[in-house]
Amino acid sequence: MMMEIETKNGRREDMEKGRLGDTEKLITSSSMVSWSGKVISFSTPASRDSASHFRPVKFSPAVSAISLFSFVAFLLTAVLLISAPAKAQQPVRLIHADSLVGYTLNGDAYRELVGHVKLEQDSTTLSCDRALQDLTRDSVSLYGNVHVDDDTLTLITQRAHYSGITKTVTSHTPVYLNDRRRTLTANSGSYDAETKIASFFGDVFVRDSSSWLKSDTLYYFRIPDSTIANGSVKIKSLDNNVTIYGAHFRDYGKRNYSRMIGKPLLVQVDTASDGKIDTLMITGKTMAAYRDSSNERFVAEDSVKIVRGSLSARCGYGIYLSSDSLVILQKTPVVWYEENQLSGDSIAVYIRNKNISRVFVSGAAFAVSQSDSLYTDRFNQLKGRQLTMYLHDRKVSRIIVESNATSLYYLYDKNKPNGANKVSGDRVVMYFTDGKIDKISVIDGVEGDYYPENMVKDKSDAYNLVGFRYYKARPLKKTMPDVWK
Repeated sequence: MMMEIETKNGRREDMEKGRLGDTEKLITSSSMVSWSGKVISFSTPASRDSASHFRPVKFSPAVSAISLFSFVAFLLTAVLLISAPAKAQQPVRLIHADSLVGYTLNGDAYRELVGHVKLEQDSTTLSCDRALQDLTRDSVSLYGNVHVDDDTLTLITQRAHYSGITKTVTSHTPVYLNDRRRTLTANSGSYDAETKIASFFGDVFVRDSSSWLKSDTLYYFRIPDSTIANGSVKIKSLDNNVTIYGAHFRDYGKRNYSRMIGKPLLVQVDTASDGKIDTLMITGKTMAAYRDSSNERFVAEDSVKIVRGSLSARCGYGIYLSSDSLVILQKTPVVWYEENQLSGDSIAVYIRNKNISRVFVSGAAFAVSQSDSLYTDRFNQLKGRQLTMYLHDRKVSRIIVESNATSLYYLYDKNKPNGANKVSGDRVVMYFTDGKIDKISVIDGVEGDYYPENMVKDKSDAYNLVGFRYYKARPLKKTMPDVWK
């Protein structure tokens, strides 16, 4: 192989032996090659007058072959790296149609498909009565008995549009979705087969084996199995007859956890053994539900209010265990039952046979009740480390206070005030008849004082027990959100 080489300083011998000198250089002219829209430039030796500028020099066969092979290999590698197209996305493919008509319009290619139409892209199958396939934009308009199947999910509607580029089906007509574990209906919706996200709008209704949900909009994430619902959300648990209302709901699927915000309200309607209907209502700024194999736990936080029959409560953190029929109140809890007010560090309300059976107060326990409706400044009081209020036939039957128990109660003689008694002991039991104190029993370490009426009159505040507080902001059923009606 011969190439034209310019030599200086008598270095021709080195070139003939295949060795490049320090000052040798190739004189080249540029050529251009176009490949798939990309331009690659490479060089070839320029044609010059060999007599005046160059002398032919013969390379060593081994060196010239290796140099040429290396250059060609480099060139081909560069071309392949630059111009190799990304893996093409599979377009929507026609599987079957009873008839097909193809045409072009404004330079775009279309196919009209009629009768038992079936198309496919990756794991998604489309079927309908009639379809218009846009081959240029890789999309399909589907009409009549539209079915979209993706793995275990099936979406059914009457009209839809499918984009093969985004792998999204969209319908502005009523849709039905079935994903084995749940079914869904809505006025319109879409499904992205790439991200596995479904979106639905208008009169959304979802049902599974244990509950149903209604909302204005809903977003269903198949991966990682979560749901977001917005606007007039209503969720009914079929196992325990609990219904939850709110503005924004999110379910975290396999984590067995869900959360409601936007004035959430829990409602449970129960018919007691005596035939009377009691409605439990719990509200707060947030409501969460935790589910496991043995129980379902509802947690309300911040400005919690509870109403059930004659019982009302307020606290900062409330827990309702539906299977155990137990309500736990924490963070400054206060419970009212008829004329009695209970407060403490933590309060538990027990429900038996769908009736409240007892209320247990732990830590700084305090019970307060107005002694007489005519004397609104006089309150019977009971305090200790822990307190239990028992109910029978929906009436308070007795209150037991234990550990450093102290009571203050006012006396009346023929409806006229007659002073006050203050007693303390290891245990104090206050008995009630028709909601009023009937007698008090003090056990072990008994101490007591009597204050005659002339000392108490107009000075009842001075005799209140340490820690006394009367709360007036009692929640009522009529003040709870009325969305449940």
